Amino acid sequence: MRIAPLLVLLPLLLGACDKPSPTAPVASRQVVDMAGRTVAVPETIRSIACLEVLCYEKLFLLGASERIAMMIRTNAPWMRQTNPALDSIQQLGSDPDSEELLRRQVDVVFHTYGYPAPGKIERLAEMGIPTLVSQPVGAIDSIEAFVESRKRMLRLFGAVLGPQYAARAEEWCAYHDRLVAMVRERTAQIPSAQKIRLFHVRGPAATDTQGLTSNTYWYGVIAGADMVIDRTRLAGRGSVAMEELLNWNPQVINIGRQYSAERVTANPRWKQIAAVRDGRVQELPEGVFYWDGSTEGVLLMLYLAKELYPQLFADLDLRQEIRTYYARFYRYALSDQELELMLQGKGPDGRRHNEMNN
Repeated sequence: MRIAPLLVLLPLLLGACDKPSPTAPVASRQVVDMAGRTVAVPETIRSIACLEVLCYEKLFLLGASERIAMMIRTNAPWMRQTNPALDSIQQLGSDPDSEELLRRQVDVVFHTYGYPAPGKIERLAEMGIPTLVSQPVGAIDSIEAFVESRKRMLRLFGAVLGPQYAARAEEWCAYHDRLVAMVRERTAQIPSAQKIRLFHVRGPAATDTQGLTSNTYWYGVIAGADMVIDRTRLAGRGSVAMEELLNWNPQVINIGRQYSAERVTANPRWKQIAAVRDGRVQELPEGVFYWDGSTEGVLLMLYLAKELYPQLFADLDLRQEIRTYYARFYRYALSDQELELMLQGKGPDGRRHNEMNN
């Protein structure tokens, strides 16, 4: 009988059964981010870290905000009103450390390029955390390049999330293209010398603005404005000198980020500027995110076109466009009262304030 050898082998066989099998490699696909980097991301995305402020609104638009594990804290006026579940997402005052991302088992990170910590993207990649640059990198020198960059941003999120979300992104891109074409066709007839001079106040200081790569600049250009900031080389956020503003003499001044128009109108130095003298200092609406950075920039374009050239856009029902946008892309039905508050530049509480001063 050969029982003894079998008895010797049996514990070895049982021990082998107790050992875990090697972990199967996670299926992945290649995605090209806004910096032109090719990044391998998991086929299935369950947990996302939004480490740049424009990320949340795009995921909300695509219907994937429930996958956000953590996000950089921001406080645009209509975020929580449109999505009460936002309070369940971990809010961060700054970038988390890499170990926290690993502990939370984040599948993918959306980040800015080189800000706030140079090299952070590369360090995360070395740790095996797929990290994508999801804001534009570099200069934008034409309307066509700007429009393409807006679409590329949303398409990136769709590509990471999968076909259903990619189709949703394409729906927005088609909507965006249609409205841009409509506005450009009408404003093309405005002679350069007759374009209205516009200055955008980003805040918190009245001389803080946004430059030649921003929503506010390019949507203003599309809407037919003479954007006075183009007399400078300012690309992103920055300040201008009061002497420059006096020289440019804008005819319209718009105030963004929930700051009060009093930052301009209460300052005696501004009173000699045409916009202040003529009562054309406006407090801009804001939404799920500020219109200076979100997909709602297309609504900013419509607002500016209607504000600057009401005769050219007499048939444009801005209220209906905003209502339709929220229903179609945010799946939120704005009430009449909410819509009026938004158009007055206020939040759901009826106030206009930026508690983060950002």
